[in-house]
Amino acid sequence: MAFYTSDKLRNVCVAGHGTSGKTTLVESLLFHSGVINRQGTVEAGNTVSDFTEEETNRGISISAAVCSAEYRKNLVCLVDVPGYFDFSGELAATMPFCESALLTVKGTSGLDVGTEKAFALARRYGRSIAFFVNEMDKENLAMDEVIDGIESTLGIHVAPLSFPASVGPNADAVADVLKGKVFKYTDGKRTGESALSGDAANMAAEYKTKIMEAVAESDEALMEKYFADGALSDEEINTGLIKAFAKGSLFPLFFGAPNKGIGTDLVLDAIVDFFPTPAVKNELIYPDGTVVLNPAEAPRAIVFKVNVIPQFGEVFIFKVLSGEVDEATEFYNANSSAAEKFGQLFVVRGKDRVAVSKAVAGQIAATVKLKSTKTGDQFVKDKNAQPLALKLIEWPEAIVRGAFVGESKEDADKVATNLRKMQVEDASFRLVADPELKQLFVDGLGELHLEVLSRKLRNQYKLNVRIEEPKIPYRETIRGSSETSYRHKKQTGGSGQFAEVHLRLEPNPEGFEFVNAIVGGVISGRFIPAVEKGVREVMEDGVFAGCKFINCRVTLFFGKEHEVDSNEMAFKIAASQAFKDAVMKAKPVLLEPLYTVEVEVPDEYAGAVMGDISSRRGKPQGMDSRGRNQVVKALVPLKEIHGYSTKLRSMTNGRGLYTISFSHYDPVPPDIQQRIMDEYQKSRSQQG
Repeated sequence: MAFYTSDKLRNVCVAGHGTSGKTTLVESLLFHSGVINRQGTVEAGNTVSDFTEEETNRGISISAAVCSAEYRKNLVCLVDVPGYFDFSGELAATMPFCESALLTVKGTSGLDVGTEKAFALARRYGRSIAFFVNEMDKENLAMDEVIDGIESTLGIHVAPLSFPASVGPNADAVADVLKGKVFKYTDGKRTGESALSGDAANMAAEYKTKIMEAVAESDEALMEKYFADGALSDEEINTGLIKAFAKGSLFPLFFGAPNKGIGTDLVLDAIVDFFPTPAVKNELIYPDGTVVLNPAEAPRAIVFKVNVIPQFGEVFIFKVLSGEVDEATEFYNANSSAAEKFGQLFVVRGKDRVAVSKAVAGQIAATVKLKSTKTGDQFVKDKNAQPLALKLIEWPEAIVRGAFVGESKEDADKVATNLRKMQVEDASFRLVADPELKQLFVDGLGELHLEVLSRKLRNQYKLNVRIEEPKIPYRETIRGSSETSYRHKKQTGGSGQFAEVHLRLEPNPEGFEFVNAIVGGVISGRFIPAVEKGVREVMEDGVFAGCKFINCRVTLFFGKEHEVDSNEMAFKIAASQAFKDAVMKAKPVLLEPLYTVEVEVPDEYAGAVMGDISSRRGKPQGMDSRGRNQVVKALVPLKEIHGYSTKLRSMTNGRGLYTISFSHYDPVPPDIQQRIMDEYQKSRSQQG
């Protein structure tokens, strides 16, 4: 492959809601570029983007796929990112490193929440944003409604550069606003063109005027020219488009039917004609600072994606942030503190690779055989060079937890080890080994995310793994006070055991407090720590439900000892039994963790979401508007959140989003507390 300078590169993040047509659009763009000679389909499982076994089986994108194509002496790098929220980590890792975003909109349903989220992320990072509306070959596509929906929801004005010459199953032509022509398509290829006329010509003229106004507003010289002459030349419009789009003040919009190859060649030409290059848009903009891409500085890069391909192993996809990288470049991984050498370099197209000799600042490329590198790692020249202080990838918060359990002890021993290996490729999930609950938790972005991880363990690492509902970290405490005593006496021949303790138990919102109120030396000072230890050990294991006990004050106020038979063990046993007895007399209560849940859904689903939350023992906390969506807020017990991701997707046709965060502990309803206590006692009796 030829060597490309920064001004010949186009890096485009193709994003949008699930099923909005991203993969089909990328496939059509690749076909029109000439790098593939046949356009695959998602249904047939033969697209360039969805190349993993899991993706072809499910018919959805799971992993970001980099698809590079040479077109008109430029290198166009399209990154197809998943639209399902379970895999939103792929979008988070990709968007900062593409100069522009091409967001897909399903024509028959309009702007969906997934595309809204992609738009917000692109704006957050200062990316240039264009839209592509699918489904012009469907009967019920209303062009004006789609445009109005995008503009009103996002608070922007779009600039249509193409629109359908006709709509419906027989649609086969697209109007180009700037060229003033209609292009006709047959069997996925452009087969003819003609001048616009009639209503189409009037519509194109109206759109062209809006484009002139938008580009004039972005450039003072063009503004003066437009006011003076009332129009701009085609050359001035094109020049203004490049500037306005790079600044983010203009939002181009295209229509087409990628499944039939209609209109996508116009998008490909637009990408080369006026989408920003890394030479023009040479800054990575973050909320806390900016990274400038500088070809004159020492080499610097970041790995933002790792693909594990069975035939090749690990493929590390990186963005060059400064300098140049060639096959002999030696780097220092600032995250793993390890030296790495970049050997072979490639540009990638799905799972295929094309060798290149070097990569320049702003370029997305790939290498293999790195030993101590994972997604998100920064590379600098040597260990004396400082990595960028900014957080270059901001991973979304995990909202779903599953307990991963090996079917056998051998499998169980390997689960955590292999999950850590998988984090090289997917850094959006967390591992939590919980010694209290004795489970290995995986925190992910959705139930589907966890399911895909478990399937990888089975298929890739040959481990028999199942996902169980996580145990809930309930807490035991009391609402009342009590006093009790316990005498421990044991005689087994020889020295025996004797201890008597009197305890007072009361609530203490500040935590645990042990009070030594012994007077007169009725218990020797050397036995007092054993009493506290006996209480603490019971608190750790729980009294009536097997859960950690919290928030109490224990006062040791009397007791007895024997000059021969008393020892620390006897006092520890007496204290533990006295504490258990005191708890059961002090109005014991079980607490459960409550989480703040915020659910964002289109207005028409808000009622169903509220009803479902109520069925989960949720306590509504209000509702706010966010654009055309409603944000439902509620406090929901952690126990009731399990499985919510799948339920919400089903209720809202995939258009609902939610976040969770810990709020506080609250008493469990009496009937549920009794059931948990009964289950605990039953399990203890079964254990003997």
